[in-house]
Amino acid sequence: MRVVGLCLCLIVLAGCPGPHVAPEPPLPPGPVWTPWPPLRDASGLEPVVRDIESHLPAGHPYRSADRINWVHEGTHGINGRLRSAYRRPGFYVLNDNAVLLREPPTTLAAVAALVPPMLRGEVYNEYLCKSQAAWNDQPSYIFDEWTAYTNGLEARCRLGISDREETGRHALEFIVYAICVPWAAHSQDAQTKAFLRWQAERTLALCRQAGIHSAVYDRLRTTSKAAMLRGFIKRYLGPDWTRRTLGF
Repeated sequence: MRVVGLCLCLIVLAGCPGPHVAPEPPLPPGPVWTPWPPLRDASGLEPVVRDIESHLPAGHPYRSADRINWVHEGTHGINGRLRSAYRRPGFYVLNDNAVLLREPPTTLAAVAALVPPMLRGEVYNEYLCKSQAAWNDQPSYIFDEWTAYTNGLEARCRLGISDREETGRHALEFIVYAICVPWAAHSQDAQTKAFLRWQAERTLALCRQAGIHSAVYDRLRTTSKAAMLRGFIKRYLGPDWTRRTLGF
């Protein structure tokens, strides 16, 4: 009888569902990439520098003994070629890939005004205020600078450069400034949203690898005076992504 009872118990247990486990939230869609192949061979150069150099015409003005500066300024050159080719903002992110966006329907001045004062970091005045003279009607300029800093940061990591830590701090700063672009534009453009997520993840991963921190980015996550911006980020980029990636 005890054997029969045990068998019946096992049968019942086998038929009972286990505790409910909530499925992982689906990952947000990534950006749509535009292939951007090299113009020429640049073998003999270091990683990342070789990538940038191969996508620029011979005789360009961006070569430099400072490899991070070479990559940063060369990224601007490639982004300019993308803008000319497609008549819209384009940003090169290495490995023959670029992203094309629509120009956000706002101004650089409007974006600058939305950045909370305690989140205005080292490069705020240079890129969001002084640059209004040339780029006010093209606030995608913020993504151009962010991409250039992040490509430079990748070069720093790949080449084992120990100084020039500011390129990582500035890349982290640009997470704040870039997110303020759709906030100012009242835009739900899916490609912009996907690129913001992808580029923020890339920036944070490189900074973790390099051990680089930014007071501006830390204040975004913690200070009560940034609560309104954090609320926008959760609504715009999604609460699951924001919690998983930004930690709030």
